[in-house]
Amino acid sequence: MKTVKNYLLLIGLCLITLSSCTTKFEEYNKNPNQPEYGEINPINMLQVLTMNASDRWLNHTWTLNGELIQYTVSGTSNNSYHRFVIPNTTTAGSWNWYARMAATADEMERLAQKREDVNCEAIAITLKVLFMSNLTDCFGDVPYSEAFGNINGTKINNPAFDTQKDVYTKLFEQLERANTLYNTNAEFDGSRDLLYNGDITKWRKFNNSIYLRLLMRLSNRDKVFNIGRKIQEIYLNPTAYPIFESNQDNATLFFDTVEPFVNTFGSYTLAQFSSPRKACSTIINMMKSPGDPRLPIYFTQNGGAWNGYPSGMPVSEVEGVSNIAYINHETLGYYDSPLSFMKYDEVLFIFCEAIWRGWIPGGESLAKEYYTNAIKASIAYWSSVDPAGTNITELTISRFLSKAPYTHELECIMNQKYIALFWTGYEAWHEYRRTGYPSLPIGSATSNDHILPRRFCYPDNTTITNQKNYATVLERLQKVYYGGDDMKTPVWWSKNAIERGIE
Repeated sequence: MKTVKNYLLLIGLCLITLSSCTTKFEEYNKNPNQPEYGEINPINMLQVLTMNASDRWLNHTWTLNGELIQYTVSGTSNNSYHRFVIPNTTTAGSWNWYARMAATADEMERLAQKREDVNCEAIAITLKVLFMSNLTDCFGDVPYSEAFGNINGTKINNPAFDTQKDVYTKLFEQLERANTLYNTNAEFDGSRDLLYNGDITKWRKFNNSIYLRLLMRLSNRDKVFNIGRKIQEIYLNPTAYPIFESNQDNATLFFDTVEPFVNTFGSYTLAQFSSPRKACSTIINMMKSPGDPRLPIYFTQNGGAWNGYPSGMPVSEVEGVSNIAYINHETLGYYDSPLSFMKYDEVLFIFCEAIWRGWIPGGESLAKEYYTNAIKASIAYWSSVDPAGTNITELTISRFLSKAPYTHELECIMNQKYIALFWTGYEAWHEYRRTGYPSLPIGSATSNDHILPRRFCYPDNTTITNQKNYATVLERLQKVYYGGDDMKTPVWWSKNAIERGIE
């Protein structure tokens, strides 16, 4: 194991060199000392890219997303994320990380093209889209077309910001390309593949499932991209567009109990992991009332009761609540606790919503079937990874579903999708901004004019080092979005942008 760890460290150092200047897009091609890494086998980059991605994905899940979307509540300080006090240094971390990971994936793609390794190239594209989609969904307009290197032989030191519409156009093109590149007959070394162990079919399913996720993200822009037609095309053509078909296809990283392939939270004590961020009353109440069997897998009961802190309320009201449930350390914070980038239940919820919207034929009965199967898939996944070995019977599931029935409303679908998206990056926050669901209570002690953040502000460093292009995007925020570089201005695909009449 020591040899494996040293090898991973060596490759990691190479990747750090590759990506260190990409922490900020505008510095991507500024380092005159950056050597050519054409001799690196791109498959060696996959291993460290996956591990580095998982570390930050877990961190953003635990910190910002949980606080924003009312899964968790941190401490009693007035300067808490759940009170919408989010410093620029914090959100800049998301910008820097997604930019760095996307740039590394772009380099992996370039090297794979050089070696004519189509599967490695396709995987790099899939991962780059995963990272870039999150970057634009968090910030809005971002550099893309000029972000990663030379343009017609000219180095771009200060990349322009593409509109979110243009970014999504490119993301869809990339996903289409990757779908055609994946080739089960081509040679592929799966020994460095921590996610799918070299199963190219599953990578292709992951690619197209991300495609579905991003298509539905633009549900409010159906007229621009003809979203409904494309989702129906994917639904009706599983051969051309294979997608997740069961939990066996999940993009879930199963960590080891021995370094180096361990969950980043494994070194945390119970107090370090669970005490800083405890359960929020919003999700506790949503799960407790109908008897959701996932509740004791997500959280740990404290003092014989299921209580959660109210989000965004004054310190005096938070301190007055006792016996607050903890995030389940055994399920989520052990060395071998898994992490999912995307799961099968999300695909089922997407199809359920597509049927509800009339984009896929089948009517209410089929929508109900997908709703039910999505919840069952989520329960099955969490039951399978529960260290306590919780035996959730069919009777328990049936009783739960009877108390959380399909009501033929979008809110019903999104409430259950919200619960299923627990511990999945920023997805629940993205979906809330897209649909307005679930209906979240906004506490009286929140900042940002009591508006749940609609986007993150651009990093201060970017506003300084890429002034000309920042000035352009700032003008766009003011003239097109009727706002500014703040957390109240909506992103292009959001419900609020539609309500403002933003084209």
